[in-house]
Amino acid sequence: MRFIKTDLKRIFTEPAFFLSLFLGTLLLFGAMGYLLASGETDGLYARAQALALPFAAPLLAAMPYSVMIMRERETRYGILMTVKLRRSGYQLYRLITCGLSGAAALLIPHIILFAACAVPEGASVLENVVGLVLPITFGFGYGAFSYGLTFANRQRYVPLVMPQVLYMLCIYAFPHIHLEKFYPPLDISPSIYGGEITADRFVIPAALTAAALILTFFGTVKARVSEEVY
Repeated sequence: MRFIKTDLKRIFTEPAFFLSLFLGTLLLFGAMGYLLASGETDGLYARAQALALPFAAPLLAAMPYSVMIMRERETRYGILMTVKLRRSGYQLYRLITCGLSGAAALLIPHIILFAACAVPEGASVLENVVGLVLPITFGFGYGAFSYGLTFANRQRYVPLVMPQVLYMLCIYAFPHIHLEKFYPPLDISPSIYGGEITADRFVIPAALTAAALILTFFGTVKARVSEEVY
């Protein structure tokens, strides 16, 4: 647990994490500004949250740690950590950290938007607060998947761009194969289609987390740390 705490602190020293926060906040508040300029103030938070950010969310979730974890191969940071931890323990802790970094990168801009919007009182407030769970599960799934991809390739930027590429492919393909209920943007913004939060919204993030675990523990370690000795 000490490693996770130390690694979580590193999130807040990574320029890529703050770049992700900036871009996420820009997309959310840009959407809010557009709606305000159009005089569309009803359900402002939900509508602003659903306008632009959902279609770039996997990239923002993968951004905080995806490049850094590939850079460790060059700095031999992994060797230092595996002196203190078993390789399997180090990999699991790092997967958790990467997942949490993706969750934080999406959650923080949503909290800022939530605080800034004039959210109606009553049941809609509760609904919006519950909706803040979705950036956490979405960000964790795509952040963890980004880490898992480092065990399947040697290219530095594949873990950064591949989650977004897969996401866009699913957006295109799912309506054609009758999987509309798993339409990926709904996993972070169900207000795109009605706003109801159901168990379907957690299926893809859970599947991505499972895929990350499989890649991490059964992938080719040489693909990520070919020069390290465990």
